[in-house]
Amino acid sequence: MITTARVLKKPLNRWLNKTGIAKNSFAKAIGVSKQGPTDWTGSKESPVTPDNAVRIADFANDTDLTMSIIYEFFGIFRPMDGDTYRRDLNASDGLRELEENERDQAKTLAQRILLKQVHKLTKKDFELLLRFSKEQAEAVFANIQYLNALCEVQNISIMELFDEFMPVWQEAGYFGGD
Repeated sequence: MITTARVLKKPLNRWLNKTGIAKNSFAKAIGVSKQGPTDWTGSKESPVTPDNAVRIADFANDTDLTMSIIYEFFGIFRPMDGDTYRRDLNASDGLRELEENERDQAKTLAQRILLKQVHKLTKKDFELLLRFSKEQAEAVFANIQYLNALCEVQNISIMELFDEFMPVWQEAGYFGGD
């Protein structure tokens, strides 16, 4: 699968506004032309290549921007950026617990279905599995939000957390080498 360039206008503009970094300094730091960041954040919304996205994430070392880049390129782990839930540690932990409880309730129903032979599933079975998938996704979202809050309290990014513990996780078998 070839990963194509993606538009990152909104997350880049949020990050630039948050940090106050000038586009010229940003361009120089990541090794692109001065016009690059202007093109990426301007009205014509030029896409960012995967290589430049990696440079941006490395330079920015910002969890929200990195998670937005990951979402745009891979479709996963978008940070919760809605306007309903608070982003502090206690609220995130409470939301995480609620979502995990809802997921566990749906899991009980899904387990009965998952024990059946796949070719004998009914429409109702598929609807219950879809509900379980929804609850699983919401639990994942809440856990990611909680992880973001934990990292913010420690003043580290998720990338820094991964850098520190990746060897441990590789040894445990969660990830392959390199």
